Amino acid sequence: MPFYALAQENIQVGTTTRTMIVYAPTGIVQNRPLLISLHGMNQDAAYQKSQAKWEPIADTAKFVVVFPNGINNSWDLSGTGDIDLIKAVIDAMSSRYGIDRNRVYLSGFSMGGMMTYFAATKIADKIAAFAPISGYLMGGPNTNSSRPIPIIHTHGTADDVVAYSGVQTCLNAWITRNGCPTTAQVTKPYPASNPNSIATKSYWGPGTNGVEIVLMSLTGKGHWISIDAVNGINTSAEIWKFCRKFSLGSTSTSITIQENTTGFCSVDGSVVSSNSGYTGTGYADTNSATGAGVSWSVNIPSAGTYTLKWRYASTSSRPANLKVNGTTVVSNVAFASTGSWTTWTETATTSVSLAAGTRVIRLEATTSAGLGNIDNMTITGVSPTAVACSGVKSEVPDQFAETEGSMSLWPNPLIGGSLQIKSGLSKTSDVSITVYSVTGEVVFKKNYGIAEAGLYEKTLDLSNLSKGTYILRLQANSNIQSKLLLIQ
Repeated sequence: MPFYALAQENIQVGTTTRTMIVYAPTGIVQNRPLLISLHGMNQDAAYQKSQAKWEPIADTAKFVVVFPNGINNSWDLSGTGDIDLIKAVIDAMSSRYGIDRNRVYLSGFSMGGMMTYFAATKIADKIAAFAPISGYLMGGPNTNSSRPIPIIHTHGTADDVVAYSGVQTCLNAWITRNGCPTTAQVTKPYPASNPNSIATKSYWGPGTNGVEIVLMSLTGKGHWISIDAVNGINTSAEIWKFCRKFSLGSTSTSITIQENTTGFCSVDGSVVSSNSGYTGTGYADTNSATGAGVSWSVNIPSAGTYTLKWRYASTSSRPANLKVNGTTVVSNVAFASTGSWTTWTETATTSVSLAAGTRVIRLEATTSAGLGNIDNMTITGVSPTAVACSGVKSEVPDQFAETEGSMSLWPNPLIGGSLQIKSGLSKTSDVSITVYSVTGEVVFKKNYGIAEAGLYEKTLDLSNLSKGTYILRLQANSNIQSKLLLIQ
């Protein structure tokens, strides 16, 4: 069972003794994040803990949550008393758990949300991202922060305590301060996969240093924290999904790409949801074959070193080669057994050097067992973004392949009509060619007889396919080759 202190414990702030509730998952290790959650006026830490329901999220993502108590169930929005409390909490959790000081996040409800905005003007150097709920500074926005800051604000449209009508004025000031685009990208309903959701997501970003602003509007909701994943959103889950992308000490940000979302290109297999514990709508389940893989598309604004990691489950070790735009950059990335198909974990981070521009990242199995079940991919660096897979040009040479195990397409991109394919496969039988859309749908498949010894060559009629990006997969027994194909 997780460890947590149900009773309040003391924390010394200068000469004043304050109180707080601390929640930490079992076996928490060093360098994990800290989230501080502030209660509303005339409420307390225990009530905030019961309403925000951070525990299951912290258990899964392995971070510490602290619920401080305000003096007289209130917060100091003009002085330094509670700013000093927040700093003391950070210091205490650093001493106790070795938390990552670059990944401290601040959230609060109602007056706690007001305090969150106030802290942004005082200690933006100590808080990586801010998440106010149903609260903003009543005297008007103050954006006098030491740096641009990421903000996710959640608010019910029927709030009769802190009016929803004042939210946009507050956010507009921060949009300007952060150098964000002034036109929002709106998702309604949010998530789009839930037509019953009353939530709307408005996104402004990226801004200076890759920061973002998000407003979660909850139609008909009043002045409370919404934990309603059926008809709306789990506020705390959305806050964590946003905050975890941001870190102090650099301009690095992280994005996590789920299956069937922007940036997810294809799986040599299918997206399924039969094994519990996944995030998003399911997970990528590859075919049991060497070379079977999963592909993602990201935009890299600045060349440099980026880190990648994957959330997965597997009952055996299933290493993979990591490819970028068709070239292997890391061999045998470790995907150790997690013990069962319902036990999920993240891989160690893998560092890669990426050039600027759109990069197609692909994992390919190195054994006939295929890959483990892949839940998502997280990439961290200088403001990477997930991009639609259409319009990605495969980086293949404009000549036929002549070596064993390679494949070339001519022409690529294809402008309608016929495509020639040539690959260095030894003489074999049961050769099949499959073309997938970026959502994994089979749009072309054909089986062929025995290949010519040493070199396999065919002409494919793809004139019925629409413009866009596809994955072409050639399989001869256990030998699988894949290439991106752009049809213009």
